[in-house]
Amino acid sequence: MARFVERTKHDWWSTTWKLAIFVAIIVFALVVIYPWRGFLPTFLLILAGLWVFVGLVSRRSGYRCDKCGRAFQVPTTVNFFTASAVGKNPDGTYYSYKTLTCPHCHKTSKARVIKRVDVQAAKGSGRLLK
Repeated sequence: MARFVERTKHDWWSTTWKLAIFVAIIVFALVVIYPWRGFLPTFLLILAGLWVFVGLVSRRSGYRCDKCGRAFQVPTTVNFFTASAVGKNPDGTYYSYKTLTCPHCHKTSKARVIKRVDVQAAKGSGRLLK
């Protein structure tokens, strides 16, 4: 069973190294595969690298519905084909969201990105998790 909490600054480093792997795949595809095999295999390798990047990021994240406040996860396919956006809080900070339909209340809203935490990691944290 997984729980969800808001993302912190340290969580973005995890996303950064995953993005670095994706950039390495792009460089490899352009430098090695493109001269050797051409455009189509290069494009397919870059697309596969993007799919892996989105899959790695979506495993450790979920969304909180703006209407009902419940947390949920979406499949990699939805994360891949749904655009992300950035919103601004009243205190001047920013947050990431996607316009998704909540599986609990079935309403479309700006679902905020939140971090997935295993139950063992959440025990003893002192914070109430939904």
